[in-house]
Amino acid sequence: MSLRKIMACAMILAGALFVACSSSGNGGNDTIGTDTPADAVASGFIGQLVDFASKTGRKGVDIVVLNNDTGLELDIVKYPPLKSGDEGVFELALPPGMKVGFKTSGTEVVTTGIAMQFQTSYMFNIPSDAQGKRIYAVNKVTYMTAPATAGLVVDKTKGILAGTVYWKNATAGTEDFVGCALVKAIPVDGTEAVGDVRYFDPKYDLPGPLVKAPFTTNGKAGTSRYIIANLPIGKYKMVVTIDGVQVNPGDEEVELFAYADSIAISNIYVTDQTDATLNPTPTRAECTVDKVDQG
Repeated sequence: MSLRKIMACAMILAGALFVACSSSGNGGNDTIGTDTPADAVASGFIGQLVDFASKTGRKGVDIVVLNNDTGLELDIVKYPPLKSGDEGVFELALPPGMKVGFKTSGTEVVTTGIAMQFQTSYMFNIPSDAQGKRIYAVNKVTYMTAPATAGLVVDKTKGILAGTVYWKNATAGTEDFVGCALVKAIPVDGTEAVGDVRYFDPKYDLPGPLVKAPFTTNGKAGTSRYIIANLPIGKYKMVVTIDGVQVNPGDEEVELFAYADSIAISNIYVTDQTDATLNPTPTRAECTVDKVDQG
């Protein structure tokens, strides 16, 4: 069996990391699917706790609501910690018109089989009145194996940030992958990028060494996915550049918190700075590399 096949089989679970960011080559699906319980009642916020790898709802996982600006618990008296319900669905009476974060961790509740254990995971910039928002929790197996495929040695005293780079195609109504993008995590009170950045190798749809995946790609097998490991605890600006030009300036910059021994998840949306109707991916072949072109 070839090395490629061995890697693909051995790491198939790790490869599912970040697939949740985009269930197809053209965009994500961050809302609850057809498996939503029919008796779910509309409230201020309805979410579904799902495993990041399989995108399936998980019951009994611990959830804490966070202040989106500080990363701390959001009024623990009004919004005490809770657990995900059947098929991962949970409801909260949150004030409308604001953004919140979620912290997830713990072990799911199962009646048969082995319960899945989740690494402490975070999501931010979530509308407080969203109806049917998927909240991703990263299982411990995925958390350990995905960085290893890129040759990263993870420092447990530091944090990991991850997600996908998208361009919103208003005409098609899709969120499309972006190629040749470089992602940086810069401390909000600093100017220099930190952390170990890796992108997904189109050959395997897994994080790869920089010699194999030096930037994001958007071809048929492209992923536009990034992972930044070994970030000191703190808050970061996520800056994306293409050919030296920032494509998410100003309000488009995403801010994320890095916490020790955990992963924070966020997609980043970018715009062509000369024509917003175009995907900012350069026309060069390496930006749109496809699996079929890799041999």
